[in-house]
Amino acid sequence: MTFGTGGVHMAMRDVKVAALVLVCVVAGFCLAGGLLPRAYGASEGMTSGVICVVGDERNGYAPVVVLDVSEQTIVIYEYSYLARHIRLSSARTYRFDKQLPDYETDGVSVEEVRRAVTGQQR
Repeated sequence: MTFGTGGVHMAMRDVKVAALVLVCVVAGFCLAGGLLPRAYGASEGMTSGVICVVGDERNGYAPVVVLDVSEQTIVIYEYSYLARHIRLSSARTYRFDKQLPDYETDGVSVEEVRRAVTGQQR
């Protein structure tokens, strides 16, 4: 069997499409739980450890946010791509922040929502 120039290109395209479909099927199988472990969410009380997120680069700098769940602390660094150094930008605990019902918020307060939901008057 002989292929013209168009036939060879068509056959190569078909092979590439078949390979792409095969890769997609394998990836789908892996993501559906066939080979890769599943991830599960956890409530704050069940979570421990440290979470680190690097933000998008802007003007040669990127924010690096480190959240220590067990210590309930957030630390923010600023990384310089040009100087290749990191500096501490901000740090604080949020343990007591969570106990505030409202703080510098606009709109309906937590107390107003509580009264509306429970049907209580002032």
